[in-house]
Amino acid sequence: MSRRRSSSQKTKRAQHGKPVASPPVRATKQQPTRSVWVALGIVLAISLAGVGWWLLGRRAIGNDDHSRPAAATIGGVMDCRGTPEFSERLGYQDRLGISTSERNYAGLVIFDGRLPLTAPLEQRDLHQEPSWDAAGTLGPFVLDREGNIYSAPVPRTAVSDNPPDTQNTIYRVDSVTGEMEPFVTLPDAPSPSPQNPFGILGLTYDCERDALYVSTAAGSTLAEEQGRIVRVDLATGTTTDEVVGVDAIGLGIFRGVEGKRLYFGLARESTLASVALDEAGHAVGEIRTELAVADTAAGLGEPKIRRISFDRETMQLYIVPFNFNLRAVSEQQQVIARYRYVPETDGWELVRE
Repeated sequence: MSRRRSSSQKTKRAQHGKPVASPPVRATKQQPTRSVWVALGIVLAISLAGVGWWLLGRRAIGNDDHSRPAAATIGGVMDCRGTPEFSERLGYQDRLGISTSERNYAGLVIFDGRLPLTAPLEQRDLHQEPSWDAAGTLGPFVLDREGNIYSAPVPRTAVSDNPPDTQNTIYRVDSVTGEMEPFVTLPDAPSPSPQNPFGILGLTYDCERDALYVSTAAGSTLAEEQGRIVRVDLATGTTTDEVVGVDAIGLGIFRGVEGKRLYFGLARESTLASVALDEAGHAVGEIRTELAVADTAAGLGEPKIRRISFDRETMQLYIVPFNFNLRAVSEQQQVIARYRYVPETDGWELVRE
């Protein structure tokens, strides 16, 4: 059965989101007219690792009982993110910063988030628990409502930084103990190859359903776009394919006037796309093109969206250039573009600042 359908064909769904023997086609995307393989090299890896830091104090408003909000409102769905309990034990309460992008450290570190990232290392008070570098260099990370941290390996300067068989494994740092251990490995994920050494590229979290959404480009080649976006139920560890045949990087979820949509930056195009999510959190219908960022990030070469951030009314896209080779760069350019939600069109308009 082909996993790629034309937009005129009906999208198939899995039965009530349950795992199936063969991954379901939940959302489809037409074959791009341009089949240039973006060899997601180290430039991309550094960009992904540079997701940045999270400062204590930006946790949820309400939802202390960890229940679903009584009334759905327009806006992002990550307000419930909790504070890791280990931060108090380690002396970082009220000053916690989290990073996976420190050049002199593999893995995850915490630091004094009150200081700028450009402050000298000795002033930033960096700390790393013994298990936090066990998976090698890491890429994007997210926190859940309990304060657990999730991340995945992404090679930064060489493919030898990470064991090939971990490229599609999500790691979890326990909020209480601070120990990092493998949480779930995406099923049926092909092994990295010389053409494409990468697996997981993006992560986002849905507070309302306590679920992760994970993008992977595993199996993609010069000629074939074989990536997918997978939903992980954190309560059970169950995985379901939500979007197949798409290489995506940055991910984010926003509830608009017509319901929730999963937004993602395409890895082969300078484009933001989205797909509707039903009340159970599964992708339904066809992929919708939202906007292009080539003009917005003019001068960056081949701009791609590596991170998506939402609040109640706006969206920020973190856009970086990809040179599509295994050449590390000493300094990564970035453009941050801000957009305002337009309820009348269920779309977005660029904010000129």
